[in-house]
Amino acid sequence: MIRTLFVDAGGVLYNNINEETDFLARVADRYGLDREELAWRATASARVYEAGRKHVHHVFQQLLGVRSRPGGRTLDTAWLDRTYMDSVRSYAGNFAALREIREERPDLTMVLTNNEGEHWDRLKDQRYGHFAMFDVLCSSWRIHRVKPARSFFAEALRRCRAVAEETLLVDDRGPVLRAGAALGLHTLHVSTPDVLAGRLRSLVYGHPKPTSVQ
Repeated sequence: MIRTLFVDAGGVLYNNINEETDFLARVADRYGLDREELAWRATASARVYEAGRKHVHHVFQQLLGVRSRPGGRTLDTAWLDRTYMDSVRSYAGNFAALREIREERPDLTMVLTNNEGEHWDRLKDQRYGHFAMFDVLCSSWRIHRVKPARSFFAEALRRCRAVAEETLLVDDRGPVLRAGAALGLHTLHVSTPDVLAGRLRSLVYGHPKPTSVQ
C-alpha cells in the first residue's frame, strides 16, 4: 500500500521555466548576451542555487557578468523575479487532484520533492500556495541535494520516516524516475500535465506498477 507520495513541482504542478518558456531568452536579450550560450550556462549552473549553495540572484549575477554594487552594471532583481513569475503557469487540475487525495487519505504523507532555488520556490508559493499541500518539504534547497542523486531520495525518505516500497514518486523526468525505481520506489511518469489526475488515484489505492519511461 502506498503511504508516502513524493511529488515534483516543475512539470507536475507548474511548467518547466527554463525548458518550456522564453524566460532565459528574455534575460539574454535584456543583457545583450547570446541566447543559446546563456541557456547552456544557466542549465549547467542550476544545481548551485537548487542545492542552496548560492542565492539564485548571485548565480545570475555571475552568469550575466553584472555587479551587485554601484560602480558597474547591476542586476535588476525586481525585473528578473517579475519576468520569472510572468513565465510561471500552474496546473490547476493537478493542484485539485492532490488536494482531493489529501482529503480522502489523511494518512498519506505528501512530500514536495522538487529541484528549485529557495527564492523562486517561495515566490511561487506566495502566489499559488503549493507548500500548504504537503506534510514535508524536501525541496532541493532544503535538503541540500539535487535529484536524481541517490542521496536526495535517501534523505527525503529519512526525513519523512518512509520506506521506498510504500512510496510513490511522481515526476516528469526519466533520469529521476529511474533513480527512484532503482531504490525501490514506485513511479508515475507525468509525461504531460493531464497524466497525474488520470492515474494518481488508481496508483495510490491499487497496486502500483511503474509507468514506462523513455
